[in-house]
Amino acid sequence: MELTLIKTRTFKLEPYGKFKISMARHPKKSPNIIDFRELTIDFGTSMPFTEEQEKEVVKLMKKHKTDILTDGSYFGFYTRTGAGLCHVAHPYLVKYREDECFKEMVDNTYQ
Repeated sequence: MELTLIKTRTFKLEPYGKFKISMARHPKKSPNIIDFRELTIDFGTSMPFTEEQEKEVVKLMKKHKTDILTDGSYFGFYTRTGAGLCHVAHPYLVKYREDECFKEMVDNTYQ
């Protein structure tokens, strides 16, 4: 039996904060830097991009200086990985929404 399955989902994504995901061994301590090893990535939610879609997502992220996008839901955070667009979680992402002082620190930190 030959079977072709395709996942389709429509996202309405917006930039979220000015977060930078760092893969450095010892990333500098800053409210806008998320250590990759501390980021929870749900690869089961990965959605592959077309080349054109990936270019648009990268363009949006660069324009707003962030590695995180949101769909507007409370825990709806996403980033780009080798597998495509993946749902992610990190305490900083919720703290950014709930703590106005933290939000200002993230948005006013130079990258």
